[in-house]
Amino acid sequence: MRLWQWKHYAKLYTDNPDAAKAVSETLDRKGTLLTRPMEKLINDPHLLSGWLSINRKKFKIEKGNVVWLCNPLVILEETYEYLNMTWRKDAPSAEVIWTHDRDLLNNALAFYAALREKFAISKEEFVKLNTILNKAKPQGGYDSETWADIQAAHVGFEIGNELLGLLCTVAEKTDFYAFKVEDDLEVTIPEYLHDPELQTAMKKVLVPPPATKADEVVTPGGGMYYGQEAPGMPPFVTEGMHFDKGQPLFILEVMKMFNKVPAPFAGTIDKIIIEGGDGTIVQKGQPLFKVTPDEKFVEVDPKALAKQKRTVTDEYLQTVL
Repeated sequence: MRLWQWKHYAKLYTDNPDAAKAVSETLDRKGTLLTRPMEKLINDPHLLSGWLSINRKKFKIEKGNVVWLCNPLVILEETYEYLNMTWRKDAPSAEVIWTHDRDLLNNALAFYAALREKFAISKEEFVKLNTILNKAKPQGGYDSETWADIQAAHVGFEIGNELLGLLCTVAEKTDFYAFKVEDDLEVTIPEYLHDPELQTAMKKVLVPPPATKADEVVTPGGGMYYGQEAPGMPPFVTEGMHFDKGQPLFILEVMKMFNKVPAPFAGTIDKIIIEGGDGTIVQKGQPLFKVTPDEKFVEVDPKALAKQKRTVTDEYLQTVL
């Protein structure tokens, strides 16, 4: 995930060069701990929807900003469990939390568990614990030096955790929580979600159709072409007909094996250009139909896209800092 640059992000904490360097080093250590699960959630709307539903009572939006009601490190631990990314000795490293991230997270959780026990505070009372730890005067019977060390550790463990709030901002910006299940188990669907154009757009996000530059369908290999399943049966396709991805378009016979060839994308048959009809020998890559794909490939200027991403990311970051 490259939604931000750590050095730039570190400057948002402090203008002091030495302090900014320390923040940057801390963020470097915590980088993958935070971004790896976030990347999985952002890349899968279904997983993100589940995560937002599970955590809806663990934060609030106050004056446009995300405020955590639960320690984000606890949420992070639960997120790894939710994504089945907890460390397992025999699992590929790409599928689980990395060991240095695991150790960092475990150390942080142990630190806060000890403080909760010291101050008799539950896991759900993060705001109360945070308030105590921000007091200048030593609390809990600690001496000044120990209290300063505890506060410094608290700052270090919490730096960067607000990035999880970007996921909450997504819910806020999209009015995600307007879709809900009532106490009587009736589902409330916001009126705007009934808009046909919006539904079509959402389907393309959740299950994106393949975009293609092709205006032809070609044979995947050589063999004998048949446009219908058997003599006397209707053809698989006709001119002007719409076809869906995966729909059989023709049969290719190779060594007495009759293979139905599915459409690689959805579109409309403009013209059947194969000559000779059933029983015609075709070569690999030979054009059979002129088509108009449902989803045409659109060239995007990488620089314009990068600029748009930076703009949106900066806007979202304002809600978590």
